[in-house]
Amino acid sequence: MGNKNVYRDMGKSVFSDECYTTRAESDKIVKYLLENEILKNKTVVWMPFDNEISNIFIALKNMWGGEIILTNLEMGLDFYNYEPIHYDMIITNPPFKNRTNLFNRLHQLDKPFIILQATQMFNNQFSVNYLCDFSENYQFILPRSRMNFLTYNPEEDIVKSSKNGAAFYSFWLCYKIGLSQTFNSIRDSGKEKEVERYDKQGNVIIDNHLDLFNYKKKDGDE
Repeated sequence: MGNKNVYRDMGKSVFSDECYTTRAESDKIVKYLLENEILKNKTVVWMPFDNEISNIFIALKNMWGGEIILTNLEMGLDFYNYEPIHYDMIITNPPFKNRTNLFNRLHQLDKPFIILQATQMFNNQFSVNYLCDFSENYQFILPRSRMNFLTYNPEEDIVKSSKNGAAFYSFWLCYKIGLSQTFNSIRDSGKEKEVERYDKQGNVIIDNHLDLFNYKKKDGDE
C-alpha cells in the first residue's frame, strides 16, 4: 500500500475514538450494493473522508471498478466547503462527532448518500429531525450483528480490530438510493469476527506463527 501513513497521528488523544471500517464490513456492503444494483457502471462515487488505503475504497475498486473521487483534509479538501463538479453518490464512514454539521451539509448537497452511522445518531435532534422530515427518502441497511471496527492499539502500536465487536450497534444510513423498503437486512459473511491487523502505513499484518495444535502435516512432511 505504499508509504502513506494514514494512521500516523492515531496515538494522539484527539484520535483516540477514531474507528475505521474493516475489510470484512467494507467487502460486505459493496457486495450488497452491487447485488441490489445501487452501483451502476457509470455511477460516480464521492468519498469525502477517505484515501487510497481506506478499506471501503479498496473494496469499491476491486469489486466494482467504477469512477471514485477521493477527497480528505490531507489533500486540503474539506467536505464542509468543497464539492466535486460532478458526482452521483456519496459513500463513506464519516467521523461520528459533529453530526449536526454532517447532516446539515449532506442535506445542503442533497445528493444520494450511504454513510455509516451508530445508534448514538438518534441522540442528535438534528439528524432525527431530518429523518422525520425526509422519511420517504431514507432507508437503512442493517447488519445482523454489531460491527467490528479498526482502532489504534497503543500497546502493539498497530491498528487492529477485536473479536468482540463494538459496544454500540452500527448501520448504513441511506438517502435517495432507491431501495424498495425502509429497513433492509444485510447477510453476514462469516468474516466479521476475524481480527484484522494493519501497520501505521495501512499494510496488512499477516500472522505467520505456526499453530502447533491445529497444524496438519502435508504429504511428504517428515
